[in-house]
Amino acid sequence: MENKAVLKNLYKKKIRDQVFEQLLNQITSGVWKPGEKILSENELTAIMGVSRISIREALQKLAAMDLVETYRGKGTFVKEFTTNNYLKSLTPMLLLSKQDVRYVLQYRRILELGIIDLYMSNLKKRDINRLQKDLDKMILYKDDLSKYRIYDLDFHVVLYEMTGNPVILKITNMIRDILNSALGVALTEEGAEEGIEFHSKILKLIKERDTDNLKLVVSELFDKIEEDLDKEEAKAAKAAEKEQ
Repeated sequence: MENKAVLKNLYKKKIRDQVFEQLLNQITSGVWKPGEKILSENELTAIMGVSRISIREALQKLAAMDLVETYRGKGTFVKEFTTNNYLKSLTPMLLLSKQDVRYVLQYRRILELGIIDLYMSNLKKRDINRLQKDLDKMILYKDDLSKYRIYDLDFHVVLYEMTGNPVILKITNMIRDILNSALGVALTEEGAEEGIEFHSKILKLIKERDTDNLKLVVSELFDKIEEDLDKEEAKAAKAAEKEQ
């Protein structure tokens, strides 16, 4: 592919940031065009002289920004995008550090545990149907993280809406892009499989109106997300040490 020459071998510090910047530039400069299949992780690793983990993390960031889509067995493709949705997805992602993602998770844990009693007291059949539809879509798109993330986030937004509290809804609308970006950074294929299991438990407990166990499962969900983040950061740190 002609676009291989644009990528450079990297030896300096903050390799992961440089990998991300170069791949992002391939898209924004038009070298990789919408609909085009980009180089594989193995090809990018060989060309850029970095670890596969660094490449994977950069691709996950691009997916979180809605700039690429990955299909198991097919590869990663550049998405069709407009200036408006490009800027919309780019801004919060570039502002979120790993620590920021943890702060978002803390916010979500506090909110989602705190609203359980409220939305359970307002529970309606149509709410359960909406949650079920989102869960079904999560299962359908478990191998397509960019689409899976849409329905994962919407599942939780439905819970916020079920409270009937207009302040919660207004704040959610204001920070939805940030929530989406944080989810994109934290989400992995393994995490998607685990997410389906947790969300299935949550919906089951909501249907059974089992508030006490629902609180336990929601807390366990956020424990698991933070545990997965720890593992990913440990892997990335080891990879960065090897690249120094």
